[in-house]
Amino acid sequence: MTPYKTVKGTELTANIYTAVAPADTLLAGKYSVIVVDYTKAKDEIPDAIEEARQDLLKKGTAKYDAIGNIDMHRARYMTVESATDRYLASILVAANNRLYIVLADTPLSSAVPAQFQASIQVLDDNGVRIRTRTAPGAPEKEDTPIGAVANKAEEATVQAALTGTWRDPKGGSCEASYFKSGERTQTVRKEQALAGTVTNMGMTVSGQLILSGAREGQFVDPKTDKAIFLFENKPGDKLNFFAVGAPALGWPEVTLELCPGSRG
Repeated sequence: MTPYKTVKGTELTANIYTAVAPADTLLAGKYSVIVVDYTKAKDEIPDAIEEARQDLLKKGTAKYDAIGNIDMHRARYMTVESATDRYLASILVAANNRLYIVLADTPLSSAVPAQFQASIQVLDDNGVRIRTRTAPGAPEKEDTPIGAVANKAEEATVQAALTGTWRDPKGGSCEASYFKSGERTQTVRKEQALAGTVTNMGMTVSGQLILSGAREGQFVDPKTDKAIFLFENKPGDKLNFFAVGAPALGWPEVTLELCPGSRG
């Protein structure tokens, strides 16, 4: 634990967790997660991300600096470079009133640790992931990727891309489609989804394809809520499916193509 002073002079406490990769390895550098509890300074939460951003900018020149989304948290993504080092950071405030700074300090010659930058998941006191779709401290008119308007826009975009009947170009047909989308629905977690069926190897699997949120892209069992497939849109009306759970484990990854006229 270490003292953390806000720009207004409020004394808070930061917990810093650090791991160091040896200099002779591909991922050489120092990897840190800094957690600052703003519970006693909630009125300063709107300034927390910007304060952390300004501190990082003191280390060098910004090569990337933008608002993004990590597990439904509004986050600042940053890449800052000095003459010798690259700093990759994600900075966010969660609904538990804590500021999180995920920071990788690596030599310019090292591989870019982007996966570390985006890997954070925030848990509550019961060990459950916090996915509150709010943006604490966001400017009133910011075009943020979090919130009701952004979520609805994402749902509409994904639904439009996935609607239709899809066939496996390697021997499949539109009459015996691999994936067919159905009506709009909700998962047991109230996530927006498309009902659908996946047919392969003589088996038909019914499920729900999640349209937005932390589980966007998962095709889940409506009863167990467990993921069966992952999907990914591809250019040119292509759809990639990859089996991740029962009853489809062992099915090969497949890239589907849209059947002409199946969107109406």
